[in-house]
Amino acid sequence: MTFKNSCAIAGIGLSKFGQRPGTSAMGFLLQACKRAVEDSGIDRNLVDGCLIAMPAVMGEQHGWATRVAAHLGITARLASTMDMGGATPIGAIQTAALYINAGMAKAVLVGFGMQNNPQGVPIAMMGSQFAFPYGDIGAITFMAHVARRQMHELGVTSRQYGHIAAAFREHASRNPEAQKRELFSVDDHQKSKWVVEPLRLFDCCLVTDGGGAVLVTSLEVARDLKNKPVVLSGAGQEHGAEMIFPGKPRQRPPGAYAADAAFEMAGVTRKDVDVAYIYDGFTPLVMHSLEAFGFCKRGEAGAFVESGALGLHGELPTNTHGGLLSEGHMYGVGHVAEAVRQIRGTAGERQIKDAEVVFVNGYGGAPHEAPPTCSFATLILTKDQGSLSRGTTS
Repeated sequence: MTFKNSCAIAGIGLSKFGQRPGTSAMGFLLQACKRAVEDSGIDRNLVDGCLIAMPAVMGEQHGWATRVAAHLGITARLASTMDMGGATPIGAIQTAALYINAGMAKAVLVGFGMQNNPQGVPIAMMGSQFAFPYGDIGAITFMAHVARRQMHELGVTSRQYGHIAAAFREHASRNPEAQKRELFSVDDHQKSKWVVEPLRLFDCCLVTDGGGAVLVTSLEVARDLKNKPVVLSGAGQEHGAEMIFPGKPRQRPPGAYAADAAFEMAGVTRKDVDVAYIYDGFTPLVMHSLEAFGFCKRGEAGAFVESGALGLHGELPTNTHGGLLSEGHMYGVGHVAEAVRQIRGTAGERQIKDAEVVFVNGYGGAPHEAPPTCSFATLILTKDQGSLSRGTTS
């Protein structure tokens, strides 16, 4: 038994975000949760669950989710702090639906909060003694390896990465909440400074303080709330070693099984997707994901993005809010929030006509530790076909 078409996203909330000193991770998180509850219109007393992403830079924090519930005044039947890196919010939405379907909760807040300065306790990285001497530390250097491999094996070019970054910035220019809205061209991308060659500044996501939250409940409950529900129709996960495997090569690229599971559960195909939200911590990750998720065949993603396919009027409109590269690094909750806006029809200048089937993915892991790991979590979100006259939005 799955939760296919039985649960829904009823509310979304983003805190203020950007370079925001002076507010704690908890402060951002509580603001986002409050806005998600208000957006849904649900009676706060019906919210009985909290699934919260572990703040990556805060060190050991036992009971983080329970403290969130206590601050919100929630009597929690379900409270858990989760960690799948950037895949956590998507995975937590899936977990919330499973608990609701099992009758263990009625309405669950999924959320995260991040404050990058100060960064809390120093991070101890396993296996770092083999990387530190070479300066090979963290996600940026790892993704530079991925980019080199794509360039060598698949003929991907830096200009093609530039097409991804420029497209998402154009989308962000239409998003009044985006952290970066100034337009740039592919030529501008090519002139931007190296961060870790071959990655340039515009190939890398933003550093963002902020929080986000999603309210998940049953479809039955959601239909009686403020907005038309956004239905959870398909989901998948995949966990394992990274894209640069330390041993035997994979049969299929990382993320392929997570995408297949979501499409199979939802009963839709890649061609049915009206708009996609692909985790874009770095442009090479987008290039990888387009092929791994089946939107392109192997070796075709470079030409695909160069054709303008990711634009608002392209074959696969992607990250219409600007993504992690331009809206802000909202841990994937920004992707979910924009997906909900698209299905509700409230995305303004960024609205994709007749958006009814939306693909969303989250990605996380520890590329700087040994062995390097990754997590993919996927969702297919759809319009509720059974609530034609309910709600206040179209």
